[in-house]
Amino acid sequence: MSSNFKLFYTSNTEKLGKEVASILNVPVGKYHSQKFSDGEVFVRFDESVRGQTIFILAQANMPYSNLFELFLAVDAARRASVEEIICVVPYLPHSRQERKDKDRTSIASRVVADFLQDVGVNRLITIDLHTNSIEGFYKIHVDHLDTSKVFIPHIKENFQENLCLCSPDFGGLKRIKKYKNELNSDMAVIHKERLKPNQISNMEILGDVSGKNVVIIDDMVDTAGTLCKAADLIIQSGALSVSAYCTHAILSGNAKEKIENSALKNLYVCDTFPNIEVNDKIKIISCAPLLATAIRHINENKSIKEYYEG
Repeated sequence: MSSNFKLFYTSNTEKLGKEVASILNVPVGKYHSQKFSDGEVFVRFDESVRGQTIFILAQANMPYSNLFELFLAVDAARRASVEEIICVVPYLPHSRQERKDKDRTSIASRVVADFLQDVGVNRLITIDLHTNSIEGFYKIHVDHLDTSKVFIPHIKENFQENLCLCSPDFGGLKRIKKYKNELNSDMAVIHKERLKPNQISNMEILGDVSGKNVVIIDDMVDTAGTLCKAADLIIQSGALSVSAYCTHAILSGNAKEKIENSALKNLYVCDTFPNIEVNDKIKIISCAPLLATAIRHINENKSIKEYYEG
């Protein structure tokens, strides 16, 4: 494609950044970052960006130095007189803290939105926010992508018979219905009662999964406790198999061990996080084509919605 923009990526995003650049057939911009002995981050653009539209791709997961490097990169670009800064952040940190669930608590996703806008971001591309309401924290344009365009073809290829889609909660029903329309499958939902974050007291399946190859669809997998309990319950309810497609592989604590010991046949995740450790059950489906298409459509002033409808 013709390039009237420049593409950069932050220090921990090399693999995904090179894959996106390869799909777009554009060079990667010259960018330098380093961490001093005390932990401070330093960044610098090693080529002119004056008057340019630039895309900065950042896997801004924990630790916070990854997110802060993105803030510094945006600031450096702004001070170098760029025309427009478009941040591509596949996983947006703090997306599960979008409201006050108790008195005297912060709304962390709003804080992240304020930081990104105040430092000078003109537009944001992200994937599968935990809730769409987060878009309302931004005055800049947010391109909220979903992984259906990469997950659905994979499901079609690997699950031809007795398919039943399952949402892990009622909040994911809208997502599941979109998949159901494309895959013409049965559908179920899990009702769960939560004691506190990452701890479930009770769950039950609404829908018939007996004799089905069940596929759970979710936006993220963190400790994997809920996912593994759901998989075990589904198998106990007579399912032939259970697999899961989760966009963001946070996989904190002993999540990998839980997955290995669960009834899950496979867990498919996107590479929105760097350095995901794959094994016999955890498989990666690249989000690079999705991000590259969004960048291409923005650069050519084409509707991203057309990509999903095409």
